[in-house]
Amino acid sequence: MKRTYFIFFLCLAFLLSGCAPFSPNLEKEPVENKSHILVGHSMEVENTDSRLVLVDDNSTLAADGLYYVSWGMGDPEPYENSDGDTANLYDATLYLLLGESKDAASAQKNMTTWLEAAKTNYEILEEEEITCNGQSYTLLTYNCIHEDNPYDRGVSAFASISGVSLCVELTCQEDFQDDLRNIMTNFLEHCSYTAE
Repeated sequence: MKRTYFIFFLCLAFLLSGCAPFSPNLEKEPVENKSHILVGHSMEVENTDSRLVLVDDNSTLAADGLYYVSWGMGDPEPYENSDGDTANLYDATLYLLLGESKDAASAQKNMTTWLEAAKTNYEILEEEEITCNGQSYTLLTYNCIHEDNPYDRGVSAFASISGVSLCVELTCQEDFQDDLRNIMTNFLEHCSYTAE
């Protein structure tokens, strides 16, 4: 059980520090770009934005149902992080973290933990409640404040749907001109859930 929580919080730390795209598997195992992706047993993503290219699709990160998918936007460039690891850095990257829990209370607790971690790790500019495709989300707009984060700013959406917790993060480099909120809301409008 301790191992499961360790993996969960390690994944969360990477996600919320802007380090999620720096998996050593990126260059070894190219991912087929698909317009429809099933995430876990409870979510379907229809990617209608051709600029978002599938970068990473980890079927499961932990035995307890933690799933991770990422998309990149723009031309990737090599980037070396503070640990000396090199990976592709996109103009913008969208990360999706989905947890499937045994009950709604556990999912809500996960979502609250992720939301509080984001509020701690970023300079929050705005927090609002939005609805996309019939689902409510808490949306944060923020600046990235950690020196070793190559991204400048971002938006993140959080939700708890029955036994599912969700965090979707879209971060970009300083010179990225597109509207992050519009990209995020369009993405969420094309997500559907089968959680009971």
